Amino acid sequence: MTRKLVAPFFVMTLGFLTICAPIFAHHGTAGVYDYTHRITTKATVTQYIWANPHVQIYFKLKNDKGEEETWGVETASPGNMLANGWTKSTFKPGDQLLVSFVPAKGDRTFGTCTQFFFVADGRMLGVFNGQCGMGGQVGGNEAVDASKLPVKPGYTAVEVQMPKDNRKRPESEQEQ
Repeated sequence: MTRKLVAPFFVMTLGFLTICAPIFAHHGTAGVYDYTHRITTKATVTQYIWANPHVQIYFKLKNDKGEEETWGVETASPGNMLANGWTKSTFKPGDQLLVSFVPAKGDRTFGTCTQFFFVADGRMLGVFNGQCGMGGQVGGNEAVDASKLPVKPGYTAVEVQMPKDNRKRPESEQEQ
């Protein structure tokens, strides 16, 4: 009787672990992003992707050598962004921005913990209290205040000052 149960139990356990593996793979950003630097500069939106699992914004900016680079940032899920007043049409290619974000480690042109200021109308979106990190911790340390991080080398000459936060937020689409 025991032998007859071992094989099905083994197959069911293996199947369960296979199905659950992706759950354990999410998220772990402490090893991906350089929470010791930030980039704050002018940028032009090139692409806006409103899709799960994370909304992504791509933009062009210039480094200290005057070379144009394309960077991307990820935010939260579309549902969370909708609750914060974002929509599928929040960003359009060609939008002029001031952007501040925490870059990825190494030479990867991607970032997180982003604050956006729209030059045309003064709207501000993104991280407002400056606190970055998941669950109040980054890499075992307390969350960092991105506005107080030093500028990443290679982006100091193009640094811009972000306007003061007026604390005005777009209304949530869910509350209308």
